[in-house]
Amino acid sequence: MQQHIQNGCQKCSDTLQLWQTVLAIAVGEGAFTPPGDVVRVVKSQFAAALPALRRGLRLLFDSSLQPITAGIRGSVSARQFLYETEDYYIDLRLEPRRNADRACLVGQILTRGGTQLSDKGFAVRVQKGKQPIAETTANQFGEFQLEFDGASDLCVSISRKESDDSNPILLPLYGVHVKSSETSDLD
Repeated sequence: MQQHIQNGCQKCSDTLQLWQTVLAIAVGEGAFTPPGDVVRVVKSQFAAALPALRRGLRLLFDSSLQPITAGIRGSVSARQFLYETEDYYIDLRLEPRRNADRACLVGQILTRGGTQLSDKGFAVRVQKGKQPIAETTANQFGEFQLEFDGASDLCVSISRKESDDSNPILLPLYGVHVKSSETSDLD
């Protein structure tokens, strides 16, 4: 093959050059992986930011913390979370809307024991601090959907509808686009 290219085949020479460029880019990809100590520091800063929200709560899965499959470029716009409490699993999918200042939250609350949820359901709210931004009620299967304006410092509040629950389950909600009047960064 080397003789063929040296004999002047321009098509094969261009193809070789293309693949050599791809190889050089692939070799350099490892340089973009952040060091482990930097990742630990960033995670600890997030943990310190919302300590009250984490009582009795464990994040089992966050799609943005999973490594991207080798060879895949770009990003998936939706973000998924799976939380665990003493009694429930809470599955959330956060999807941006075409209007960058809006988002949709789709989720399901499941009992850890496998029993069906009460017909009375759960009140589900997206809040900025203690101020509700959007709210709905989960159906008998624990499913819910909310659409809301993006903002910083959002959380999801889940409480039993039939009781005036003063201690709702609070879940931090990261990755919501902030309105351009506040800032253009992601939370």
